[in-house]
Amino acid sequence: MQTSSTLTPPAIRHDEWALSDVHGQYSDANSHADLYRFLMRWIDVSTHLNIGYSRFGQRHLTNANFTRLIDRIARPMLELYDDSVHRHDRRLLDIGSGRGGAAIHAHQSYGLEVLGIDITPYNVERANANARRRGVWPAVSFAEGDAQDLPIPEESRALVWSIESPAHFPDKKKFLHEVYRVLKPGGVFAFSDLLAVPTRVRQWPEFYKEFLRVWDVPYLETMETYSEALWELGFDLRKTEIVTKNNIDIYTGYARRYLTYFRIPGFYKWYTGRVRRRWGANLDNVREHLRHSYNALSRGTIDYGLFWAIKR
Repeated sequence: MQTSSTLTPPAIRHDEWALSDVHGQYSDANSHADLYRFLMRWIDVSTHLNIGYSRFGQRHLTNANFTRLIDRIARPMLELYDDSVHRHDRRLLDIGSGRGGAAIHAHQSYGLEVLGIDITPYNVERANANARRRGVWPAVSFAEGDAQDLPIPEESRALVWSIESPAHFPDKKKFLHEVYRVLKPGGVFAFSDLLAVPTRVRQWPEFYKEFLRVWDVPYLETMETYSEALWELGFDLRKTEIVTKNNIDIYTGYARRYLTYFRIPGFYKWYTGRVRRRWGANLDNVREHLRHSYNALSRGTIDYGLFWAIKR
C-alpha cells in the first residue's frame, strides 16, 4: 500500500475539499476569507485577488503588484498572438475571473474585449459592479460558469487566459481540455498557477496538506504534469517560467514577519481588537492561515508557474 510520502504530488489531496469552501472564501463567508479582510489595509482585494509579482526593490503589498503580474502574463501572450492569424480578434476569455481586476486591466491597457467566467456568484456580481464603476462595461463583462464545463461554443475563442484560479479546480486536466475545446486552431492560451514541488512535497506531506486546506485547494499539479497534459491535448507549449522568487518568496517573508510580531507579549491581544474593529477580521483565523502557509512555503513545497501555449 502506498503512503502519501510516496505518491506523486497531484495524488496528494485535501480530501475534505468542497466547492462550497471556495465559494465561502471568495464570498467573505468562511474563516479563510479573514486573510483578505486583514489585507484590505494595504491592497484592493475588492477588485484583485492574485498574489502579484514584484522584482527586487519593488514594494509588494501595493495594488501595483497585481497589475505587474497581469502584465507579466499579458505581454508574452500578446507577442504570440500578434503573430497569429487571429490577431485582429481582440476578444479575451478570462477563466476564473474573480472580482474582475485582471479583465479590467486587460481592457484598459491592451484594448481587449473581455468575457470573464467565474463559478462563484459573489465574484461575478462584484466583478460586473467593478466594470461598471470603471466605465468599461459591457466591453468587460462577467458571467457564472464552470471552468470544467465552459458555457462557450467550440472553437469560438482565439485568446484565453486564467490567472491563479486553476489551483481551485478539482480536475485541472478537464479544465485544460475545455480550453482546448473553445480555442480556435492557432489560438493562444496563457495561465499562471501554484505548483507542487515533488521532492519537497514528498519530504513534507503534512505541511503541504495543511496549505491545501487553508487555501481551499483540492490538489496541485506540477510543472511536469501540466506540461505533459498540454502537449498530449494538442497544445504547442511555447514558454514556461517559474517566478516563485517574485511572489511566493515575498509572501513567505511577510508571513514570517507577522508571525514574529504576533509572538510579542501583549501585542497580539491589542492587535486582535484593532483588526476586528477596523477590518472585521478574526486575527486567530489570519494567524492560522499565515502559520500553515509559512510552514509549507518556507520548506519549498510550492512554486509559482507561468505558461504560454498555442493550440496546434
